[in-house]
Amino acid sequence: MQVGRFFSLQQGRVGQYLAPRVLVVRSPFRAFAPTVCYLGFDHLKQAQTFAQTLVRMGASFHIRRSRVMPQDYEIWLRGHSDLARTLAYWERQGERRVMPGGRQTLVQSGVKEGAIAA
Repeated sequence: MQVGRFFSLQQGRVGQYLAPRVLVVRSPFRAFAPTVCYLGFDHLKQAQTFAQTLVRMGASFHIRRSRVMPQDYEIWLRGHSDLARTLAYWERQGERRVMPGGRQTLVQSGVKEGAIAA
């Protein structure tokens, strides 16, 4: 998986990982095909906690065992690509640490466990 790269999912669909836990799938050649987002979670409890936020938003989603994402569970979310971009941004920021002098460096941290859980 390469974050930021587009790849074909066949049947006119294109996927793009915005972060290791956030995948956005589009159908660019279909006029009214909605964007679908996949959010990956290591534990069911994390997915359920985040799902409570989606319920409050009135979003259309499903929690299921992963079919697409490398994590154990995923939330399939119709639309809301803006939310996916925001989550991916914070996921990526969790992997960076600001060094003295304002430089940023990548670090291995405990981000994996619940990085996008609300």
